[in-house]
Formats: sequence, C-alpha cells, structure tokens
Amino acid sequence: MAWLLERPSRAVGRQTQTSLSADGSTPRRRRFITAAGIGAPLVVGLVHVALVASHYFVGSFDDDAGYILSAKALVAGGGLTTRLPTGEVIAGLYPPGYSALLAPLVWLWPHSFVPLRLLSAACFAALFPLFWVYLGRKGFAPALRAAALTLLALGPPLATYGSMVMAEAPFLVLFLLLLLGIDTWHERAGVWVRQGLAVMVLASALIWLKEAAVGLVAGLVLWFLLSRAGRGRAVALGAFVVVTLLPVIAARIATGTPVAGSRYSQELGGYYQGGLGSRLAHVVPSSGWHLLTSAIPATLVPYLEPLPIRGHWPDLWKGLSVLVAALVVTGAVVWARRHRDAALLMTVIYLAESALWPFVNERRAILVLPVLIGWYVTGAAWAWTTLSRAVRRRRPRRFLVAGSVMMAGAVVVGPLVAQMPRDYLYAWGQSGSHFGGSRYASVLARLGSPTDVVETDYRSSTALFTGHRTNWNAFVYDQGPICYGPFVISQLAADRADFLLLGDLNKPGYIDNPCLASLVAGAAWAVEILHTARDDGQVYELLGPGTAQPDLTDVVAGVRPEHTTTPRSTVFTWALPAPRKLSQLSVGEAAAMAGTTARVALEYQQPDGHWVVVASVPTAVGDGAGRAPYLLAALPHAVPVEAVRVVVEGPAPVPGATVGDLAAIGPTAAG
Repeated sequence: MAWLLERPSRAVGRQTQTSLSADGSTPRRRRFITAAGIGAPLVVGLVHVALVASHYFVGSFDDDAGYILSAKALVAGGGLTTRLPTGEVIAGLYPPGYSALLAPLVWLWPHSFVPLRLLSAACFAALFPLFWVYLGRKGFAPALRAAALTLLALGPPLATYGSMVMAEAPFLVLFLLLLLGIDTWHERAGVWVRQGLAVMVLASALIWLKEAAVGLVAGLVLWFLLSRAGRGRAVALGAFVVVTLLPVIAARIATGTPVAGSRYSQELGGYYQGGLGSRLAHVVPSSGWHLLTSAIPATLVPYLEPLPIRGHWPDLWKGLSVLVAALVVTGAVVWARRHRDAALLMTVIYLAESALWPFVNERRAILVLPVLIGWYVTGAAWAWTTLSRAVRRRRPRRFLVAGSVMMAGAVVVGPLVAQMPRDYLYAWGQSGSHFGGSRYASVLARLGSPTDVVETDYRSSTALFTGHRTNWNAFVYDQGPICYGPFVISQLAADRADFLLLGDLNKPGYIDNPCLASLVAGAAWAVEILHTARDDGQVYELLGPGTAQPDLTDVVAGVRPEHTTTPRSTVFTWALPAPRKLSQLSVGEAAAMAGTTARVALEYQQPDGHWVVVASVPTAVGDGAGRAPYLLAALPHAVPVEAVRVVVEGPAPVPGATVGDLAAIGPTAAG
C-alpha cells in the first residue's frame, strides 16, 4: 500500500506561513532534514517506551488478557461464536480484529508475551514516519513537524500503550493510513479505484480493531456526503463497512449478545442508567467539558508526578491544562479554515460519541492523538505568528523568540521529559498488577478443576493465568456506596463461584471491592487459602450452604493451634475434637522467625496416630525470594484424620516460627 503515501495531484489545503515553501534546498538536504526530523523523536519515543515498559505486566489491564484469550481460542480453531472461560463469546465483548492480529504470534510463540508486546512497539515506531508524511501533506514546515513528532514521542499515554498488549498502537497506524488514503482517494476520479478500496478496507479494519471507531467512520461518511461528488463514495463506503461487519453482527445475534456488544451495552445500560435524551441532557455537557479540559490535555501534556502536586501547584497545572485545551480548540478552528478535510469532521464526531460516557479519560482521546497533536501545534504556531506580527521591532522580536522557546521548554518539554519513566495509569514509581508468576494465580491454577468458577473483578486475566472459568456479578452489581451483604452473597451463589480473588488488581493501594473484602473477613463460608504481598492478592475458597460447594467445610474452623518446640523445629498442631474427613490441605505462610528455614512439612494424623506428610519443601513458604509460594495437597479421596500440623525446621535451633493461612477442607459430615 505504498501508493497511499503518494502526494495527491494537487495540494491539500491552502499554503500558510507554517507551510514548507520552496527554499532552494537540495534533495540531499531535504533527506537529511527528514531523517533527523523523524529519527530523533523516534529514538526518544523508543527510549520512553522502554522506560515505561517495566511498569506494565500482561494482565494488569484485563482487556489485554481478554485479547490474548480470544487469540488462543482462534488458534485452537474457534470461531466468532466460541465461548471463552469468562463466559463471553469471541465476538461479544469487542470486535475480534485485534485478537486475529495476535493469533499468528500466539501460534508461533504460545508461551511468551514478548512478541505481542513487540508488535505494539513496532506499531509505535511506525507512527513517526506516517505522521511526518501526513503533516507534510497538510503543509507543515519541517520544524513544526519535528515539534509534533516530539510531542508524540514524549506523551505518557502513548508510550504506555507502546508496549501493552492492547489495540491502541495498531489502531493509530491504521488511522494514519486511513487519513493518508482519504486525501489520495479524494484527488482521484471514480469510486471503485484502488485508493477507494484501500480506504474502505482501512475504515472497516478500524472498527474490527476497536468498536469506538464507529464515530470516526460515521464522520467520514458524513464528510463525503457533504462534499461535492462524494455521495457515491459515501454510499459505497457505508455499504462496504456494514457488509464486512455482518459476521460480527451475526455472531452476536446468534449468541444472544447485544448488537452493540456486551461491554458497551452493559456500561450504557447498566452502569450509566438513563435513555439517550437523559444522557444528552445530563451527561454530555459535563462529560464534554471534562474531555476538553482534562482528558485531552492529560493525553497531550499531563502535569502529574514527579511534578509537585501539593499545595497550590494543582492550580497552576490546571491553568496550563486549560491553556493546552485553548490551543487545541484554536488549532481546530485554524485547521478548519485551511483544510476543511475529513479529519476534522471525523474527530469532532468521534469526540462527541465519547462524550456519551460520563467518565472520559485518555484512552478515548488517544485514538485521535495525531489529529489532536496537529491541532495543538497549529494553535501554538498561530498564536506565535499572531504575537510576532504585533512585534515589529527586531530586538523585541528576538526576545519573543527566546521567551517562546523557554516557555515551551518549561511548560511542555520539561514536564513531559520528567514523566518519562511513569506509566500514565499509575502514580510515580507504581506498577500494574502482576498476575504472571504470582502466588495467587499459581495456587488458583492448582485448586479445583478448570470448570470451577473464580469470582473476580479481572475475569480475563484470572482465566488466562489460572485456566479457570470466571465471573464477576458480585463485583458488577456492587456499584453503590451501600454494602448490602445478602445481595452480594446471592450473586456469588448465582455465579456458582467456587473461589474468590480479591486484591489491588486495578490500582495499587485500592482493594477491588471493599464490600466483598468486609463480607469474607472471618466468614465461615469463605476460607482464606493465602494472602500475598504482591498486589495484596487474597484467594478464598467458598464452602458450605449457599455456595457452589455446599458439602464441604473447613474442618479446623474454631480450632486453636498448639505449638511445641524441639531443638531444631517448631510444630503447629490443630487437634480436632472428633475425627473428620480431609480432602484438601494447604498452608500459605510458614517460616522460622529468625535464621534459615531448612524445611516446612504439611502433615495429617491418621486415627491410628501415624503422621502422614502430604507436602514438604526445603525452604520457607510464603512471600519472599527463594521461598515456596505455598504448600497444597489435594487428596485423591477424603481420608479420616485426627489432627493436622505444620512443621518448621532449621539447621540450628529454631527460635519460634510463623504460620498463616492454613486451610483444611473436607466433607461436612463427620468422619
């Protein structure tokens, strides 16, 4: 598709003072300027991506794990109606375009996420030459193009997505190709020419990648309708997109999924109640203002940590954010007067679509980031040109140039450079949740069978890393400030949940669901299997009446352990008041209080008094480097026991030990 990058037969838009004029430069000089203008920001951008990449782990966004689950299902021969462990069908939550893009990489490297992350990095790198060409089409001088690419390189949200297994980076590549293709097609006669077919394919592919692109495609169709000799193209484009989306629509209808997709239908129909009229009246005004004054500036030039954010500093940063928004709006007006191209109407309609959600964030704005940067740079260039015209004397003009450079460095480049190591989703130094290799994911992978349900706020990530089916109604329906226990517990029962995963999976320091956390604390029907330092992960097994395992119980519930010491060990024993049957025994923490732990053993006592070791490791158990993550024994059949114990040994006298999260599970009936 290299012909998409060909310059149209006539200039797009009017030449302006920011345009690249004929300056007599040689081809070699122009090539050098192009290489430097693209290369320097690209290197900065890749360094930025590398700095942020260490704070992101696959699964920390849940959507990324969902894409991977769908890709794995496609590789296994599944179709659009295949149901995932989360209960969703492949075409139900999101269009499957990005998962299909991942599928070849998943097939080639089924046990590594690195190729998937490198795909995002490659797409991030591809944005720079494409953006350079696009801005050149719009008459931007090399200096302004270099400034725009520098903003692209330094923006925290885009750098974060530059290594995430998410659709944003590939989406932006297709978006820029679409904008270039529109200009090329607009200058060609006929509808069914290769430029037109390329635009149709790219427009459809955008929606297959992200359903939010419906607003962009609708804007493009409307632009063709409003332009001269464009109605045939509008009809052809609209028909082509609808036809290519029919497989997704048919799959959703066949599986009982709303045509709009389960995610959007759930959010707009569940979280955000009210009809369209109510939303237009009560949501759009405040959401649109938030989009303009918060989400867009936070996508272009956020003012967050490590910048000072205490005292009166937030007032300054808010003022600068309003200035960013004002320059974007000014640039959009200037852009409209100069170009009147499809990008303007597409972006405006897309942003209007985004305003239907009351909580608009950077993830919405980033999908039109190249256009927003173009408007921002255009607005800043117009403001500088206007000021420079007002200054006629040479000396003050030099001061204006110096002051403008200093101001740009102080309020734009400086803050962006300072934030380079920060993942935009978290505070300074924080990282996302880390499912891979975690104790909580590991123990869930060993508990029960894949058909057992884990209740979790991170359905896709939990399913990907544990192999279990997942559900989340107890999380979804607990949205209000009041924690009504009976209703939340009824949702656990309705989901047939065998296990529960809680933690700081969405943001460090914030438990996923404080209501559920308060309900399970000390509850007889929720047995804590382990509690981890990583992500504050808490794994519970749900037992007894009203749960999916009504015939199981914690056989040591209410039993206080006794501990005894020998020269080289400390033993914690739970003596049962009467023999019981045991089917599963585990411990999450066990270590000597000081010195080295040489061995931890998990044992039960038979009715004849004999102790049976069911699991042991030559190290401590629990959090910490070099420790076993847990001890777990799932017995092939329930056995009668008199007691259970944990033995902590050392190479030298053990000055006491700590044991936590012992779970002894067996049939409710006494043995």
